[in-house]
Amino acid sequence: MSTALPDHIDPWRAAKSGLSFGGELPLERFPRLLEVGIADKGEALARVAYRLEFGRNAELGPILEGWARVRLRLLCQRCLSDFWLDLEAPLALRLVRVEPNAKASESDYETLVVTDDSLDPFELIEDELLLAIPPFPRHPVGECQAPEAASGDRNAMPEPERPSAEDMEQPRHPFAILERLKQQ
Repeated sequence: MSTALPDHIDPWRAAKSGLSFGGELPLERFPRLLEVGIADKGEALARVAYRLEFGRNAELGPILEGWARVRLRLLCQRCLSDFWLDLEAPLALRLVRVEPNAKASESDYETLVVTDDSLDPFELIEDELLLAIPPFPRHPVGECQAPEAASGDRNAMPEPERPSAEDMEQPRHPFAILERLKQQ
């Protein structure tokens, strides 16, 4: 059964009842995600698609599975022009009430500690999508307009300066400057 997404969910009841939620929400509903993206005035903002399914697992107890998707316009960190990035954040969460129950398990589920009987699904979706954004967003390979390095490889680093033969022959004294100051 898929219903409209409420502002707060009791995750324990939702897991016991096997509730599921799905649909699309306006990006304006996710202020932190909106700050990360680039939007022009008058531009239609993206919509966030989601699916949340609460349930129980015989070994893990209450779980939350699903996904969240959005298409964001981001700033390429290589060429500094904007580009569209399709984000998808899969959800596989094991719900626990207290930290001691959050010990690592061998499953593919991450642990989500819910300290009270209320879970904000909008915050959860936003957190998962923010974590799905790469640390340095950039165009796919071959699409970036970054200036090319001298070798032609866009990812190449400039060659470091090599010390001259004269510099190599002279012994280095790291405290030579201090010695000169002491003599003055």
